[in-house]
Amino acid sequence: MTVTVQFFSYFRQRTGCHERRIELPDNATVADAFDQFPPLRDVQRTTLVAIGVDFAKWDTRLREGDVVSFMPPLQGGGADELLLTNDPIVDPGLVATDVGGVVVFYGVVRGEEHGQPIRALDYSAYRAMAEHQFRKLLADCRQRWPVKKIRVVHRLGAVPVGEASLLVRVEASHRQEAFAAAQFIIDELKQKVPIWKRGMALPGNS
Repeated sequence: MTVTVQFFSYFRQRTGCHERRIELPDNATVADAFDQFPPLRDVQRTTLVAIGVDFAKWDTRLREGDVVSFMPPLQGGGADELLLTNDPIVDPGLVATDVGGVVVFYGVVRGEEHGQPIRALDYSAYRAMAEHQFRKLLADCRQRWPVKKIRVVHRLGAVPVGEASLLVRVEASHRQEAFAAAQFIIDELKQKVPIWKRGMALPGNS
């Protein structure tokens, strides 16, 4: 059978390609597909796997035409809004009259990454899967807390030091629900949404 394998973030540099079609025997698993790419064998323990836009396991059996993605670890409703954008983040600050608590969190790019000074962080994503996992995350959040509205905006591309790369805004009837839901979204997106960041060195420090 023929399957398509995709690579994201620095896995593309390791394998020398963004995507490749490979032939596998019937009943082959995700692990069998991974074995076709020796440059990644030393990072298999931390590699994330997806079939289509959902996470998968190493022993999942593949089918003809599947699209398999290998990815490095992730960084560390009502009228809900989700946006992946290359533009600066702007929050309109509008609040409905039935909202008692609004929590707004901005993730701002700091001036260093892994102890080294940087001028920006460069964000990349498996966009289709990121949007899918974000939607699942927001649906899960709404099952846990009766929030009024959720807005999540994550920038992609180069984000300079001092600018926001992430906005999470939660409106709820009570502040406890707004705080809990916002914390949940921030923590979970770092574990489940395929977005990666890379420090961009200051001139002369590369």
